[in-house]
Amino acid sequence: MEKLKILKGLSLFNNLKEEELKNLIKNYTCEKKYSQKSIIFNEGDEINDIGIVLEGSIQLINEDAFGNLTILHQFTGPALFGEAFVCGGVEKIPQKVMAISPCKILFFSYYQLKKASPSYLNIINENLISIISKKNIFLREKLNLLNLPTSRDKLFYYLSQEKKKSPSSYFKIDFSITQLAQYLNLNRSSLSRELSKLKEEGYIDYYRNTFKINPR
Repeated sequence: MEKLKILKGLSLFNNLKEEELKNLIKNYTCEKKYSQKSIIFNEGDEINDIGIVLEGSIQLINEDAFGNLTILHQFTGPALFGEAFVCGGVEKIPQKVMAISPCKILFFSYYQLKKASPSYLNIINENLISIISKKNIFLREKLNLLNLPTSRDKLFYYLSQEKKKSPSSYFKIDFSITQLAQYLNLNRSSLSRELSKLKEEGYIDYYRNTFKINPR
């Protein structure tokens, strides 16, 4: 019942009748549990199913040849991942996927659903188009962020975007300082220095992952 309630709240299953969703869960999904820091996918692993984070948080990570990590995205359940790869026919995932807390993940076999072609397949397809389009907008914003020339510019952009999500003057971010450095593709030490400078100059206040942008 709890799983059904979670899935009803996901845009992937908008406009599905309850019996259709129950049919999908029974015939086209498989649930797995992961401990913190478990690897869900390594780069190059085959990806055949859409992942649905029911509980916990995961990160999509790029690791270069020198071992440097860049956090591409972080998802906290309930959330989808991997749908663009599966729908786009990408057989091997180009990123690492790691659980950053204990997780429950439901793997949805979209390929098997397409083969069976139930009456509600068109609804799923329409929802997937909408979801992928919205994520493309996020990826464009991430590219804009990474193309900014200085660490200060990146911080201003990132914190401004996060502030828009909060009605309060104080807001929390999802990352530790180390994770934020990886997300912004910055050295941790240079990020810490820039945060300290911004605080000293009165632009921001922060404690751990809670921030406040001060009016100028």
